[in-house]
Amino acid sequence: MSTAQSYLRSLTLALAVLSLAGSGFSPRAREAWARHQPHHVSSFSLPEAPQDPGAPTGRREGGSSRGDKMFTLCKTLAEVSKNKCATSRLTALVPETSTRKLIWGFTAADYPEFVFYLSKFRQPNQPKTTQLPIEFVLQDENDHYVYKTKFVLPLTEGGFIRIPVPNSSEPLQEGKRYTWTLLTRFSPNETNYVHGRIYRTALSSKLRQQLQTATASQRLDLYLKEGLWFDALSMLVGLKQKAPQDLQLASQWSALLQDIRLAELAKEPILPCCSGEQQVSLAGN
Repeated sequence: MSTAQSYLRSLTLALAVLSLAGSGFSPRAREAWARHQPHHVSSFSLPEAPQDPGAPTGRREGGSSRGDKMFTLCKTLAEVSKNKCATSRLTALVPETSTRKLIWGFTAADYPEFVFYLSKFRQPNQPKTTQLPIEFVLQDENDHYVYKTKFVLPLTEGGFIRIPVPNSSEPLQEGKRYTWTLLTRFSPNETNYVHGRIYRTALSSKLRQQLQTATASQRLDLYLKEGLWFDALSMLVGLKQKAPQDLQLASQWSALLQDIRLAELAKEPILPCCSGEQQVSLAGN
């Protein structure tokens, strides 16, 4: 296919999306149509991990793994009885290298944001809402607490939660590595946790100028191309929350999760959590 033909085909598809969005088709019909179109390709690629011999390798999956074997979340009581599935899942939305399974990413933000997925199979004798105790900590290379918080999450359905580091905390320093951990208890005898590292990197003067004049979509592309995982993820999640019916954002979201081998979570909702009002800070304790 020639360049001109490819451009014409892309333009036709884009016009079709706009036409459907303004038509009387239901959201379900538009979503079904979009599934049969070529997917948006994410421009994210994980940069080479920094040489950091003392850093922890990390753990991306909590409740969905037993040892080295991965399980999907239970769907029926029969699956639970066979012990072939996980009754809870905790996943950090962070890239995982394919070789040593390093859990890490870059940020250019003073106060980054972290995103996690939580879900639980609810048995008939259990209440509809599970009160999950959540604890999140961010530490520097000397194990000093930069930020720590705990709160209770009323989990009715599985979904993503956003945990922003507030600007009342110490800003992350350029060139430094930090370690984060999220811990929860799906039951009194079941403690699940995930942890990894985040590196604060400096922006070039050229990139700073580009970001100052860029639109939200352009900033997202710049973050992806520069390998700034945490910044790109935070921006894309924020855009999705503002425009949940946007097909292009949905396609970008699916592509990004596919890039980090978590494509099965693409349709999961973003839960209304976790603002500062919902969190009980442990700072100073």
